[in-house]
Amino acid sequence: MPANPFKRLILRAVLRDVYPMVIRLVAIPDTLHLTDFDDIFHAVLGWDSGIGYAFQIQGQEFNSFQRKNRSKKICDFRFHRQEKFLYTLGALDQWEWECRVIDLQDGAEGDHAPVCVGGRGAAPPQYSGGPTGYHLMLKQQQMGEQMFHPAQVETAIRMLTSAHSDRPVSTWELLRSVVADSAKSLDQRLEQSGRLEPEQFSLKEANQRLAKLLESRRFA
Repeated sequence: MPANPFKRLILRAVLRDVYPMVIRLVAIPDTLHLTDFDDIFHAVLGWDSGIGYAFQIQGQEFNSFQRKNRSKKICDFRFHRQEKFLYTLGALDQWEWECRVIDLQDGAEGDHAPVCVGGRGAAPPQYSGGPTGYHLMLKQQQMGEQMFHPAQVETAIRMLTSAHSDRPVSTWELLRSVVADSAKSLDQRLEQSGRLEPEQFSLKEANQRLAKLLESRRFA
C-alpha cells in the first residue's frame, strides 16, 4: 500500500455557451492544489497562464484573489462520482467549464502525473472575448465582409433613425463608429489567431504540452 494513498479523479470538463462543443477529459491526482489544477488545465488547452480563476464547489467559491484559498487541495472536497463543480478561467473573458467527476480510482505509487485522456473540439483563442467574442470571430470568419456590409449597416441605421427620430445625429455617427471598430477588432483577432478550426482536437498535442509543464513542475 502506498505510503501516502491518494485518488485519481477522471474529470469531464465541458465549456459552457460555446458551439461546436469543447470537451476535455483529464485524469488528475487529488493531491493537487487548486492553483496546480489551473496551471494543468491551461497547459491542456494550450493557453498561457491565466489572469485569475474561480471554483464554485459544494456551494462555496474559491478564487485566486484570496490567499487562503490557494492552499485548498482537491482531496479536501472528498468528491464522489458524478459530482459537479464550476471552474471559471480568466477574470475578463470568463470561460466557464462545467466539470464532472466521472470516475475515482485508487492512485498508484509514483503515478501522480496528470494526463489528458480525451477531448473534443478546439479550445477558443484565450483572449477572444469569452464565448460571445469567440462566436463573433467564427461568424466573421464564415461571412467575411458580409457580416458588416456597409449597405446593411446603413439600412439598419435608417430604421433606427425612423423609430427614434428624437435622437441627435451624433447618436448614429457613434453607432457607425462602434460597428466599424468592431469589424476591425474581429479582423485583428482573426489575424492574430490564424484560421479557426473549431472541430479540431489533438490528444497527442495536449499531452505534449502537459509533459513540457511537468519538466519544470512536480505535482505530488
